[in-house]
Amino acid sequence: MTTVWCPAPSLEEFVAGTCRALGAADDIAAEVAHHLVRANLSGHDSHGVLRLPWYADQVARGDLHPAARPSVVRETPGAALFDAGRGFGHYSTLVALEWALAHARTQGVAAATVRNSTHIGRLGEYTERGAGQGLVTIVTIGSAGETGRLVAPFGGRERFLGTNPWSFGVPAAGRPPMMYDAATSVIAEGKIRVAQAKGVPLQPGCILDAEGRPSTAPDDFYAGGMLLPVGGETAGHKGYGYSMAAAMVGGLSMSADAAPEAGAGRPNIGGVTVLALDPAAFGGADTSYAARVGATLDAVGGVTPAPGVPRVLAPGEPEELTREERGHTGIPLPEATWRSLEQLAGRLDVALPEHREE
Repeated sequence: MTTVWCPAPSLEEFVAGTCRALGAADDIAAEVAHHLVRANLSGHDSHGVLRLPWYADQVARGDLHPAARPSVVRETPGAALFDAGRGFGHYSTLVALEWALAHARTQGVAAATVRNSTHIGRLGEYTERGAGQGLVTIVTIGSAGETGRLVAPFGGRERFLGTNPWSFGVPAAGRPPMMYDAATSVIAEGKIRVAQAKGVPLQPGCILDAEGRPSTAPDDFYAGGMLLPVGGETAGHKGYGYSMAAAMVGGLSMSADAAPEAGAGRPNIGGVTVLALDPAAFGGADTSYAARVGATLDAVGGVTPAPGVPRVLAPGEPEELTREERGHTGIPLPEATWRSLEQLAGRLDVALPEHREE
């Protein structure tokens, strides 16, 4: 199967042009493009440009409003609620992040939530930015109940949860921040899209088919199947608990909404929550904390590796290494992904990015 390689700057220009053609303003389009391409650069193709045709379909259905900007619904010195208005989630979450970072610098701790959001992309993008500015940053998006159902709860054979990821960014002196970003399902839904585009099976233990039977076929998931929580059949109670926590913490964004009526059907809860903490507020200079974090990350890299492992990597290092590699080689796109981008470009009259096929 052919692989198409694109240089990151050209691919980012293409994504921005496509978002503008869909109706987004220049700054919103630029942010979505930067976010998607950086996900590809970081090795998370599941959250990269593969998503662009999906966003275009959402726009066509009226589920995504590309011109919408987030608005402040409620604000205190240390907390804020934003309404995304069904606009691009990457942009609305960035606005919430910037608010939380700015207020944490004066308050020590600040949190922002976002309701009526669409897909927000790779969570690590936000926590890396926050940690890069010297603040501990936590981001989660979760859903449970009637909306966003992809994952079966532990012990269940029916979709009830989103993939409900968590991400943590921690500033470190003398090296890139520590960054952890992962779904609470065995794999993210986007990884199934990537496998489907490449025409390869999934690893065992990731999904069940519509009848609740284990499967490795990506198509089975999209035919009514379901993801399993982290831990699978054995320890899935752990991933299930983290997933429910993401839904409840994200659900702070619904605090201003009316309570569900009894007997009105299956309730739902969820949303986006961003938390920023300034190390300086907890005593001493913030640089001393970052130095301690940096020293600890250096130390974990010195742990004796297991057989066949070159070196123990700190959380966030795989993304750093992949960005360095793909910055030189370009971003690889499966043929199926490229063809879908070609069709979208033709429909919107947007010039394709520079590329080569191998």
